[in-house]
Amino acid sequence: MKNLVMGAAKGYGWDILEPFVISCKINCPSAELILFVDDISDFTCDKLVNAGVLLKTFPNELKYGVPNNTRWKIFSDFLKMHGDAYEQIFITDTRDVIFQGDVFEPFKNLTNYLGVTTEADVIGGNKAGNENYSWLVDCFGKDAAERLRNRKIICDGTIIGTSVEMKIFAEKMWQVVSAVESRVNFRIHDQAVANYIIYNGFLPIRNLIEIDVDGEIFTMGLTDNFYIGGDKILRGNEIPAVVHQYNRHNELIDFVDEIYHDKNFQVDNRFNDMRSVTEQATCLLFANRIGDAAKFFMKKFLVVEDFSGCVKALMRLWEIAMRNPLSPASELLELSAQSALKSVENFSAADWNEICNLLIRAQECRHPVDGELKFYIVNRLLKLAEQKFSANEREQYLSCIELIISIEGGEIFWARK
Repeated sequence: MKNLVMGAAKGYGWDILEPFVISCKINCPSAELILFVDDISDFTCDKLVNAGVLLKTFPNELKYGVPNNTRWKIFSDFLKMHGDAYEQIFITDTRDVIFQGDVFEPFKNLTNYLGVTTEADVIGGNKAGNENYSWLVDCFGKDAAERLRNRKIICDGTIIGTSVEMKIFAEKMWQVVSAVESRVNFRIHDQAVANYIIYNGFLPIRNLIEIDVDGEIFTMGLTDNFYIGGDKILRGNEIPAVVHQYNRHNELIDFVDEIYHDKNFQVDNRFNDMRSVTEQATCLLFANRIGDAAKFFMKKFLVVEDFSGCVKALMRLWEIAMRNPLSPASELLELSAQSALKSVENFSAADWNEICNLLIRAQECRHPVDGELKFYIVNRLLKLAEQKFSANEREQYLSCIELIISIEGGEIFWARK
């Protein structure tokens, strides 16, 4: 029987998914790779299909939920119908995971098992433990959180197991996630649910194994116990089959981008909508063709009026352009991305935070900032803060305003007319 790698990707471009997909296809060649996708460009869809990924779409009724939570309904429904076709199943995050070996090989002799990965901290600990403790309080109350204090943090971003056990896990995850969501009026974190159901013994699974940070699935966000050796991320003298949360370490972001992005990337002119153009320009940056990226992007940029459909792609282009030494071509890309964002009417809370972070980063690395973008964002955030949001939301908006005001300079280096 074949094995299955399964994940979800909402709003991601090929420039984000390429390391995950390519490393999986190379290192797990006998496994089927299925991604449930929503809000992806035609260009990215084409690249995924050509890479051998089987694409499934989010059901309409789940498109507007929190992806990390609704994915458990999607996974559960799929496994109920098709799970028996697979021997082992690996459910995984996508944007911060790479494969360095066949993740199924170390577990091939196990039967009826579920493997859960743990992080380098405990619930209530001083790294990410306090955050995980708070998530448990939000979902299940302080008493439930206290009972789990000092237990290792289970990361639900990478779970492996045999078919029956994975079906049990996915179904229980969605059952509890949906129950908690129905009684609270704020976003919950599915990782709290995973820790709650596993440590409280709510899974009828006898062979439940722990894969800690020294195991084949390396959840590395909270540890510095790694180094780069050739084209691999090493832990001691070992090469973990899967590396998760590499993007918590800046040096590994650059390493993964260098190793896993196509240096011979060629533009596909069949896809000329603004989002596909922006994602392809970012791919050109990964291929170290900054001048080509600027020329390609500007041809479309100068005739487009509304960039609402590619906010995340624009922020990604801006971010990657800033990683390069400042040059006329990179400056043009950064300022054009900033200018385009001024035409967008609606941003999510995550978008506001990301724009603030990008502006701060631009100041820190002495890259250009469009002063009109600062003014536009502050004006929009002030209007939002005046509306009837919760105290926490209002405080978040005001904090973003303070951050933007603190950014020095802000001359209009270049503006789109």
